[in-house]
Amino acid sequence: MNHIRAICFDLDNTLWDVWPVIVRAEQSMYDFLAERYPKTVANLTLEALREARARVVDEHPQMAHDFTFLRKQSLRNLAARHAYPDALVDEAFEVFINARNDVALYDEVMPALTTLKSGYRLFTASNGNADLDKIGIAHLFERSVAARHVGAMKPDPLVFHKVVEGTDLELREVLYVGDDPLADVAGARAAGMEPVWINRDGAAWPEAVEPARYAIKSLTELVALTTAQKR
Repeated sequence: MNHIRAICFDLDNTLWDVWPVIVRAEQSMYDFLAERYPKTVANLTLEALREARARVVDEHPQMAHDFTFLRKQSLRNLAARHAYPDALVDEAFEVFINARNDVALYDEVMPALTTLKSGYRLFTASNGNADLDKIGIAHLFERSVAARHVGAMKPDPLVFHKVVEGTDLELREVLYVGDDPLADVAGARAAGMEPVWINRDGAAWPEAVEPARYAIKSLTELVALTTAQKR
């Protein structure tokens, strides 16, 4: 890894456990709608609300990369169906996105990122809509790339290319750390980065995907790996 000059991180399920966050955020939004715009959920369970949002992807496949658009469009549909004002969309989404960015970093993340920042340029690339400023860690990264801004989702190479666009970095000089074998590992490799699979839960590697050269269980192991490679 002597040629590695930068490390790029996935966010959800790499720096924090995202699923409890999403469940809590969706519940907060549902509760807000029930109180402020009660007709929208009078005959709609939280699960039905999720299913309605999923159908928006079928209606707008060209926007599948933009989770913010999909959620807002689902809310827009609700507002129109029940003759509520468009203000519902931004108000309800604000409740969701505030809760969505109330994340608990894995215990080792801040110490590891602080250590890695002293030796590498740090970036992020995510398919999700987390806001690192709201979370409080934006200062650790030189650039954060989001699928909704790129117009494509990982594993599309365009996402990875955007990480180094306008820098003096080559793709081969970037280590990419993520939890998803296809989106993160296969995607980064195909784009020209060196992937590192972070497997916090001991998941089995899918046979259909070429394994990552490096696999870790935490960012503490990433610090050890990069330190060892520099010796």
